[in-house]
Amino acid sequence: MTIRIGERWMVPAVLAVAVFVFVVVDHTLVSDTDLGLRQSTGLALLQALAIVLQLRFAVLGWLVSAVALGYASIAVGGPSWVEPMFNSYLVVLALLAVRVPWRTAAVVWAATAGMGAVLTFAMPHAQWTDIVGSAVLAGLVLVAAAAVRAVIDARRAAYEQARASAHQQQRTVLLEERARIARELHDVVAHHMSVIAIQAESARYRVADPPPELLTSLSAIHAGASAALSEMRRVLDVLHAEADGPTQPQPRIADIDGLVEGIQAAGRQVFLRREGSVRELATGVEICAYRIVQEALSNAVRHAPGADIRIELCYRTAELEISVTNGHGGTAVPSRSGGRGLIGMRERVAVLGGGLETMPTPEGGYSVRAVLPLTETNTR
Repeated sequence: MTIRIGERWMVPAVLAVAVFVFVVVDHTLVSDTDLGLRQSTGLALLQALAIVLQLRFAVLGWLVSAVALGYASIAVGGPSWVEPMFNSYLVVLALLAVRVPWRTAAVVWAATAGMGAVLTFAMPHAQWTDIVGSAVLAGLVLVAAAAVRAVIDARRAAYEQARASAHQQQRTVLLEERARIARELHDVVAHHMSVIAIQAESARYRVADPPPELLTSLSAIHAGASAALSEMRRVLDVLHAEADGPTQPQPRIADIDGLVEGIQAAGRQVFLRREGSVRELATGVEICAYRIVQEALSNAVRHAPGADIRIELCYRTAELEISVTNGHGGTAVPSRSGGRGLIGMRERVAVLGGGLETMPTPEGGYSVRAVLPLTETNTR
């Protein structure tokens, strides 16, 4: 916060110092005026203060500058339009125009012209050409500064709109990915509920002379599973109705071989290695692992043309580690996905309580690493 405040005050502070030095040096060494060093220093301080005030109190800063300019004009016996005081006044006008509405700037311009007219009437040696020239010059400064402000405001508005649009797009992508994940997980849950209902129904016929309590429990399990399955199917009908295209079979880790073969057939070098105790995992883990590899391969093909791709699946006791790394490739194909793939991977991993790391490699490639926990319910 301190750094930001310092940067905000930097420009007014530099301008204030520059104006102070300019006014003092010009009045004491260059201009032929009756102002002494003490008066010149006081006026310079007022103009410097007016510039600093522009940061928070623009109109007050202008009033301070106008008073200093009027005093300087009276002190030298004529309007100081070509003196450093008026030049400093123009700096204050420019700073004011980029901070206040155009109506306020118009009032300030009218006040500037009015002040010049009053000074012209009050001082016998003043000329109307001075007031006309000063009014025109002040108007040009205000218009130019207001134009700069309009450009800055337009760019700021465009930036805010682009940021809001990007945020909305990312939010839309996130919701779409969550809906897709929900459809897949609901399919998995519905399958398990169906298995429970079938096994509860068949269990009563596997035991000779089952006790009534067992039959009652099995009937309750079957009824509960059937009811849950019915509700689940209603949810699935809604979710799949929102999906694009027909429902596809859920992929498994074994299907990764098909992904590899498809990319290899296109002429790319893809290496797949499995480590540890390879075994069948819970359906949710299998789907998540497949989708991560699928998206990582898609990104590698799109963003690193011609680069080798290495896939590692490490089966451990409590976790499955997935690593997809590609080398430095050629010119990347422009992507219009809006980060959908990375969002989807993060959401899938988060559902299972795992972790995901994506980062560039020292060799100029890219690495995707995911760790999926294997609990008792995630392992078969």
